[in-house]
Amino acid sequence: GSGFSMYRNMALGADVCNAARSFLFSLGCIQALKCNTNTCPTGITTQNKDLSWGLDPETKSVRVANFHRETIKACTEIMEATGVESCADIRPHHVCRRVGLGQSRTLEEVFLHLQVEQGALLEGKGPDRLQAF
Repeated sequence: GSGFSMYRNMALGADVCNAARSFLFSLGCIQALKCNTNTCPTGITTQNKDLSWGLDPETKSVRVANFHRETIKACTEIMEATGVESCADIRPHHVCRRVGLGQSRTLEEVFLHLQVEQGALLEGKGPDRLQAF
């Protein structure tokens, strides 16, 4: 989860953006791949008292709050740079994707299936390829 990934996901129609991995990193996860073994060396995914001392809520809560605040700030800065005042106003044409050497296209151009009239899927008037969902 970064500010840009939030912005991009909202441009693609997301109402909510969730992040897990990035918040684990803000807690101090070192990707030891021991999550399901109760032997996480950082104490994040363990009930073992000998290991859980590493997960100090007083210090880790500050790190997580800082990460969250800075992620939201980054997304807000992108919104400001693109002239968007509300998350509800972010659209696919606000984000570009590199499609070749020296070539970029808006997400609206890349994902043609996003060009559906508002409410069309709910009314059963959307394209057949999407209406099946």
